[in-house]
Parts: sequence; C-alpha cells; structure tokens
Amino acid sequence: MFHLSDIFCTGTGVPATARRFSGALTAIRAASAIHADESDTRLREHSAALRRESRSRSAADDLPVRAIALIAESIRRTLKLQPYDCQLMAGLTLTEGRIAEMATGEGKTLVALLPAFVFALHGRGAHISTVNPYLAARDCEFARPAFDLLGITTGLLEERTPNPKKKAAYDCDVTYGVGTEFGFDYLRDQLAIRAAGGARPHAFHEMLLGSARAKPDTVQRGHAFAIIDEADSILLDEARSPLIISMGESAPCREPAPYLLADQIARTLKHGEDFSSTTPHEPLLLTDTGKFRAHAALTDDALRLLRRVWTHYVEQAIHARHRLHRDVHFIVAEGKVIIVDEFTGRPCPDRSWRDGLHQAVEATAGTTITEENPSEATITRPGYFRLYEKACGMTGTAAEAASELREIYELNVRIVPLNRPCRRTVLRDRVFVDRAAKLAAVTREILGRHGKGQPVLVGTRTVANSEELAALLSKFKFPFRLLNAKQDADEAEIIAQAGEPGNITIATNMAGRGAHIPLPPQSEAAGGLHVIGLERHENARIDRQLIGRAARQGQPGSAQFFLSLDDELLHRHSPAAAAKLARMTATPEGELPSETAEHFLRAQRSVEHADRNGRRALAEYDRWIDELKQAL
Repeated sequence: MFHLSDIFCTGTGVPATARRFSGALTAIRAASAIHADESDTRLREHSAALRRESRSRSAADDLPVRAIALIAESIRRTLKLQPYDCQLMAGLTLTEGRIAEMATGEGKTLVALLPAFVFALHGRGAHISTVNPYLAARDCEFARPAFDLLGITTGLLEERTPNPKKKAAYDCDVTYGVGTEFGFDYLRDQLAIRAAGGARPHAFHEMLLGSARAKPDTVQRGHAFAIIDEADSILLDEARSPLIISMGESAPCREPAPYLLADQIARTLKHGEDFSSTTPHEPLLLTDTGKFRAHAALTDDALRLLRRVWTHYVEQAIHARHRLHRDVHFIVAEGKVIIVDEFTGRPCPDRSWRDGLHQAVEATAGTTITEENPSEATITRPGYFRLYEKACGMTGTAAEAASELREIYELNVRIVPLNRPCRRTVLRDRVFVDRAAKLAAVTREILGRHGKGQPVLVGTRTVANSEELAALLSKFKFPFRLLNAKQDADEAEIIAQAGEPGNITIATNMAGRGAHIPLPPQSEAAGGLHVIGLERHENARIDRQLIGRAARQGQPGSAQFFLSLDDELLHRHSPAAAAKLARMTATPEGELPSETAEHFLRAQRSVEHADRNGRRALAEYDRWIDELKQAL
C-alpha cells in the first residue's frame, strides 16, 4: 500500500520540479563560477546593482536567478558550504511565493538565505519566522556572515526587549524571529496606533494647525515578505490558537471561589448522565440533569462573583478535568500551569486558555488561581501571515495538506527532490492489547538495538508517556537521555548526541526541533538511527516528521510505530474499533495481528477530516471579519 510518507524514498512527485528548474540551475552554476573568481568588493558591488534594479520598474525576470547565484557564492565563501541543487530548487520555489516541501535533514536553514536575499533587495524587509527563540538565534548567527559580505543587514527579534531594540531589528534587511513574536508585535503596534488616535479623517488639518498627536510608538515597518519555517504547523496545526494580548500580567485571583466550586462540582458529575458530547471533537456540555445539579450546588458567595453564566464555569471545569491532562496538555512548573504545545511538545509560558478555562485547569491542578485578563487585541496566526504581500514557507510535510493550503491561503506546494537517495526502512506497525504490553515490547526492542551499538530515538506524544518509558528503562540501568517540555533548555545538546553509537534518546514530539543529528561511522555500520514512535498522532504529518529523523542525507536508518488499544487516538476517536479489537486473540506477549494497525490510520484520517473542516470554518470567519472591517 502506498503512503505519502514514501514520497521522499521513491522520488514520487519530484521529476516535474527538477524539469521546471533545470535551466535556472544551469544559469546559477554558470554565474557562480564567474563570481568565484571575483573579489569580495566586486560581490558587494553586484549586490548593490541588484538592489537598484529590484527597486526599478525595469527589473528583469531573471533577477531571482542572478541574486541566488550571488548569495550562493557568498555562502560558499563565508560558510564553506556549497548549496545542493535541491536547495537551489527550494530557494527558487520560495521566491515564487510557494511552499517548498523538503525532507528532514536537507538543509532548510541554508535554503532560507536564498529567498531572503532576493526579498531583501527590495528594501522593505524580509521576515524569517521560526518556531522557537533558540532556532531564531541560531539561524540568524549562521546567516549573518553571508549577508554581511553582500551588504545586507541582519536583525534578531528577541522577546521581551524594549521597542528601540525591536525597531532596530525590524529596520534590518532581514529579520529573524519567532512567528508568534512577529504577530504579538503587530498587535502591540495596533494598540499603539489606537492609543494615538488611529487614522483620523482630520489628521492632515490637525497637522497644519500644529495640533497633530504624537506619532505612535510602533516597531514594524510593514509586511512585505515572510518566509515561514514549519509552514504547515503554523498555518494549519496552530490555526485555531489565536494570538492574544491581555491587559496586564496575570496576578493571583482575589476571589477564586467560583472556579474552586465549579471544580468540586465537576468531580461529582458523571459522563453520559450529567454531561456529554456528540463527538470527541465537540465540547462537553451539561445535560438538563447536570444543569440542575450544578445550580443546586451554587452558593451565594460564588453567585455574587460570577462574570458569566454559572453553567459555563462548570462546563469549563469538566473540560479541564476530562480533556486537559497534566504532563500531556500542560505541566506545572514553579507552582504555575504552563501550556504544552501539542504539536512540538514545547512549554508556552506566555500562552493561556481563554474564557476561564485556564483558571479551571489551575483549580484542577491545585495551583494558585490567577486573574482572568480581558484581551485587548487578538489575531489568528493565519490572519497575521495573510497581511504579507508575499508569504512562502518550508516544511518536511506539506503534500498531505496541499489542497487545503491552496484553498485557504492560495499557496501552492512544490515537492523538492532529495539530494541523495533515501535509504530509510519503515517497518510495519506493531499493535498490542494495552500500554503495558507495548512498553515491554518497546523496551526489548530498544535494548536489542542498543546491544548492537545502534542509536535509538523514541518519539512520544506526551510528557507523561516519555517519563513512563524512562522509568521503565531506568530499571534496566541503561543510560538514556530524556527530552520533553521539562528539559527544553538542554534540547540542542541532547539531540546532537542522539546519533552516537548505542545512545538511547526519548523525546516528546520532534516536530520543530531543528537541531541536527550527526551520525558517526560506527552508528552507520550498526544500521543508522532507528526511530520508534510510541503512538500515532492525530495528524499523519507529525508522524512523518518523526520518521524523517531517520536516514537523512542518504544515511541508513529505520523507523517503526508501536501502538496499543488504549492509545489516545483509538480510545478517544474510535472506541468501537478498540472494543472490537480487544476481543481478538493476541500472542502471549500481547501482540495483535499487523492488519489491526489500519484501524489507527482510519481514526487518524477521521480526526484530520474534522480538523480540516474546523480550519475552513475559521478561514471563512476571518474573511468575513476582513470584509466587515473594510466596509466600516
């Protein structure tokens, strides 16, 4: 059976890309050969000439090709790297305003320099959006020498810095930063404009009379070009998580009684009798019986403190107790509830749930309940990136979502060929009756490969799962490294050592963890990196990102998923299938026939379908809001 995860190993879908850019690649190589004999000063003069040409109306169609040839030579000269043909093709794809799908390990960090230089020539700023501050700082430092040689300024957008420093970063030709920080700065600028009076009809008359208000203290100078790393994650997976600026810092709630009482009531209510939902995707709502019990338990002290209807408090408490789990959706650090990004496994200390849900989670977790901060400004991530005149992006997994990206964002996906043939072996999924049997089998698999000197990377969906496996491995006294939301600061070092001979690494969600995994000869001889997926995610693209960690750049490697009937994917989204499979005969080790894995893939496709419908509805809402604003 063909899977989209086989695209990079078979070459499916890439010949057209190679044909499309064959002439451009020849031109780039020819121009680069000429530049190789020129001085640094001459390269800078070429850059200045391209800058002048790009800002004129007479710019030639081949300007991107000539610009990429120039930056390619600068990269070779300063970074001692020769861009591969696949990287040049990806760079050309991005200059066209498309999504370039490149396999993990194909060098997306270097690719970003190519379109960034082309866009920077226009003089209006090119923003490179990454998924975390570490990658933004690393990529900026990596790129700076190549840009400096050509007279292109580079800025790093750091979080929690004063406006003058941020403005200096935005005034650079190329600005690196975390995608959310770009969005938050936009919201802060909108608030500053609002505070200064905004765009007023009589602003020109006020200026003539000398009574014009002070210019707003904004930092961004516009939205010309955006290059989005992990574009499918930002534009699709995080589409329904809006960016919100609240009023003030969160302080301890002075009157927490409603949240505490709602949590106490939620503990006593029964699923199916007092509350229910139509599907696993729908919210948990009180039944008539549940509403009666909730109102009967409402005290006078809590009643006088309500900000919204009482049933909403109780339903949020139910959601917090039954849908949001500690060490899965959030962690508790220093007495505070910190959201864990479900797609990357990263802690998000600046993020909070809205409409009292965060307070409901705090009540469930037993931490200090904070005040609800009313939002001052908000925008969705897709809504922000739609502000740019030209947006493009890179990811290892866009083929599955190509039609959606085209429909919602008018962004076409182009699959870029591999630099070297893929040598990855993807083994069939193994299915077990329960988590205990699965973990026992995973442990045997890890220890067997460890004994042969093969490095093993285990990807888990949640923090809790990673720590459960870590506790099991500890009993065997084998060394391993653990990377989840609690060890985020050690990420680069842990990932960098994951390919060493016999190393065992357990990581929560590898998506967006851009650190390179070197593979020494001893590890290659032992079979290369072996990746184990401890569960399938609700989105197949995340599974493919995990598999992509093995067999990068033509190295050997393998991957396999271990599943169980109590996995979240099957248990929550296809309970009938889980019950049916539980009646099947298993081996003494608790393993079920391999064909049962198809039920997990069906559940996965069902969730993906529901998520796509939700994103389409959100996109329609965003368009309606935009039309409403334009009509006012």
